[in-house]
Amino acid sequence: MFVTHSPTKQIAVVAGTRPEFIKMAPVIRALRSLAGENAVKVYSTGQHRSLMDQAIHSLHLKVDVDFDLMTHAQPAAEIQRRVISALDREFKARRPDVVIVQGDTVSAFGGAMAGFLNNIPVAHVEAGLRSHDIGNPWPEEGLRQMIARIASVHFAPTEIAKNNLISEGITEERILIVGNPGIDSLVATQAEKAETSVHHDSYDFESGRPFALITMHRREALHGALDVFCENLKHIISEHMELDFVWPLHPNPVVREIVERHFMTVPKNLHFVAPLPYDEMAKVLPKTRIVISDSGGMQEEAPYCGVPIIVMRDVTERPEIIDLGLGKLAGANGCSLVSDFKTLITGGIDEAAVEKWRDIQGRGFAAVKISEALLKYLNGDQLT
Repeated sequence: MFVTHSPTKQIAVVAGTRPEFIKMAPVIRALRSLAGENAVKVYSTGQHRSLMDQAIHSLHLKVDVDFDLMTHAQPAAEIQRRVISALDREFKARRPDVVIVQGDTVSAFGGAMAGFLNNIPVAHVEAGLRSHDIGNPWPEEGLRQMIARIASVHFAPTEIAKNNLISEGITEERILIVGNPGIDSLVATQAEKAETSVHHDSYDFESGRPFALITMHRREALHGALDVFCENLKHIISEHMELDFVWPLHPNPVVREIVERHFMTVPKNLHFVAPLPYDEMAKVLPKTRIVISDSGGMQEEAPYCGVPIIVMRDVTERPEIIDLGLGKLAGANGCSLVSDFKTLITGGIDEAAVEKWRDIQGRGFAAVKISEALLKYLNGDQLT
């Protein structure tokens, strides 16, 4: 039975990056369905302009206020200041009853802090993910820990995330395990695009030739690790001519400069392509033989699609995929990339482990759980 919600209550949703909008889109839709279109106002900071706009378009999402705050090469401290300042003015004027943020970005922390400074309760989606290394990933690990200190409601994706919060002193009645709304978006998009094909300008994903997918963008890799990774990748590419390696290059000019320097001569089975729109990536992912990535979202999505992943980080806040044998942690510079690739490409992953991961991630029903629980909270009831 759906929860009814007083029309006087107002919900502010803050996001600013592609991953945030991917994960919050089903939550926004569920809240608007349950609480009414006018009860939910979506604020975009514009933190990641082009990739964010691409995701919003793919997900058919309506944004109410776009602050468009990002400028070229803007320091993190400056964008943080501008996000908090813009949202502070908005929240003072409109006084929402709750601010909901997702993850660990500058936009998420800015939304949480602006809500906190105006004495507005903050609800945190994807609460409790921890690498337990304050500098890795930076600044995300610090930002999500600080959000936890000021949030009133914590929507944890997994049991491990819940236990992390409890160990930090968050009381259990303020935490609800809900799964991952990013998987809701993945499941819905794949169903919507089930009858469509993906023919990219630079690579034909429907050719039938097996391919590996590469995504690399994290700032931790830009100080030498990406250079080492590229050299390790060259070895894998030359050893596996039966596979294509498809790399949607991130628009970050530093990433592009490093990669292009190492691949001045491009192997015939390596294909650089433009970043894929979200709906195309969702369609392509199940066809992939293996993923090599430093993306947090890809760590969730690839195993959900039954695709093994090599995580190009020194630590992960999603240890379940390693414990279940769905992926390998190769280090930011790929120190074990060659051996990990051989293990996963030849051995594959266990289907029972994939099903377990799908259970953990909520199988596409996280957004409804979050929305119903949030409306209960606003009506003065317990989360569960």
